[in-house]
Amino acid sequence: MYQLLIRLLSPLIWVLILIDAFKRKGGWSFVVQRLGLYYPAPKSTDTQQKPIWFHCASVGEVKAAEPLIRALLSHYPLLITTSTPTGKDLVLSSFGDQVVHRYLPLDWPFAIRHFLKRYQPARLWVMETEIWPNLYRIVASKQIELCILNGRLSKKTLGAPAWLQKAYRESLQKVNKIIARSEEEAQRFQALGANPENIQVLNNLKYAALTEMHNPPRPIERPYVLAASTHEDEEFKISQLWLELQRPELLVIVPRHPQRSIQIQKQLNTLDPKLKVASKNKMPEPQTKLFLDDRMGKLIALFAHAELVIMGGSFVPKGGHNILEPAAFAKPIMTGPDMSDFEDELALLKSHQGIIQCHSYSDLKESLETLLNHPQAAENLGKGAKKALEVQQDTLEKYLIALDIFISGH
Repeated sequence: MYQLLIRLLSPLIWVLILIDAFKRKGGWSFVVQRLGLYYPAPKSTDTQQKPIWFHCASVGEVKAAEPLIRALLSHYPLLITTSTPTGKDLVLSSFGDQVVHRYLPLDWPFAIRHFLKRYQPARLWVMETEIWPNLYRIVASKQIELCILNGRLSKKTLGAPAWLQKAYRESLQKVNKIIARSEEEAQRFQALGANPENIQVLNNLKYAALTEMHNPPRPIERPYVLAASTHEDEEFKISQLWLELQRPELLVIVPRHPQRSIQIQKQLNTLDPKLKVASKNKMPEPQTKLFLDDRMGKLIALFAHAELVIMGGSFVPKGGHNILEPAAFAKPIMTGPDMSDFEDELALLKSHQGIIQCHSYSDLKESLETLLNHPQAAENLGKGAKKALEVQQDTLEKYLIALDIFISGH
């Protein structure tokens, strides 16, 4: 069924790729590489050593792979594929020309064979959750080592139709090793059909990078509370309760999708006509209550110096967003009720009293007031979050051992 559908839907997929390239500003390279039509020649190296191939679907997976990529940079040629232009941008800004970036071809056999013939990788390491039946089948047929790293599966995947679960099961049986990030994830892979003997449980690879983060320069002089990676309705509701608190601190809002900025501005202007917007070069003034930072790449510096962090995507049914980055800076963190995409991370921070999960906006309002009025309680919450990460410091070494990689110093 899978093979039939992917062929029947090919004309529609072509159209969708063109639309996606326009919307995401991916350019012609996005189109021809995703369709498997053309790939630039690989870099020539003195040793002609076959590259290790990382596939990172988008930004989150690139961040998760970063500590492993950095450990290997000076020892192996690395090929990194993403499925999105934002993933590509992060690869290039993080590693520059030390790696080769390409877009992953769609799961058509001819496209995958074209890609493999061009780059001839020695290993394929897939980050987190991508399962592509033709990719896995063809890679295995060419005896290329195939591993899933930092593995996780959503409940939605487990509830897929029977024909798709069959395709997943056959794909997972081609995998040499699955390194799951928790026992629960390991059980999900096993339930989907992976060989239990090929599954190993290690910590979340994201922990490895976070313990080494350094404070960037302060982006805003005033004390501020940060609402990070927000989605539709969250900006308005959080701003509304913030203004009701009548606090002297600034509320900084960073939407998950900056292209929603105009819509957000219209909503927030009804609450506060003095709203400042970063993309308009309007920085907060001493009396500013709300500041919309709709620029890309500013979150880390904002995390580092926030008084408190409210993690968006959790007060609406989006599954939450990454709470580990603010935890690395020992920040007090609050989330909403839906953290279904980050259950393990939430459990880790909760086990160290390093996070508050609010069940409603009224809970959030109460928690904000309590923490802002009791700085010691806020500081203890942040210390708990930081401690939760510090106990994971050997994660990278465990991955290198599991992958049979020896590097001097690890």
